[in-house]
Amino acid sequence: MSPGREDIAGRWQREAVRGAAAPFGLACAALPVLDLCEQHSVVEQIAAGLQAGALPAVPAAGWLWLGYFAAVAAAAASLLTRRASRARWRLLVACAGLHGCYALATGLRAAVLVSLGLFAWSFVALRAADALERG
Repeated sequence: MSPGREDIAGRWQREAVRGAAAPFGLACAALPVLDLCEQHSVVEQIAAGLQAGALPAVPAAGWLWLGYFAAVAAAAASLLTRRASRARWRLLVACAGLHGCYALATGLRAAVLVSLGLFAWSFVALRAADALERG
């Protein structure tokens, strides 16, 4: 293969991995963030605050936990784009397994389905990226 084609193929493969990183990061954050939003009634508190013209009555710990899980998800997505193919798959399996264990312990609900759907999306996107790498 000519150097120009290798460069284009490498760029496509990197772009495909970046495309898999977005749903992966969302999947890592979805379950804990949705649970925290439900636990602290974040959506209801924001809506009530907007109607009353006041700040939402969500405790500071709730905001800190939401920020923490968002930062962890961003770091996981970034890590996914910087690793080799085999390490990406290990990271995906480890995170999906961790979320699966948490879901088994807490029960099936909408947040679990959202998270599993996002992990499935990132799985398919990683498969496409690996196909570009091999082909």
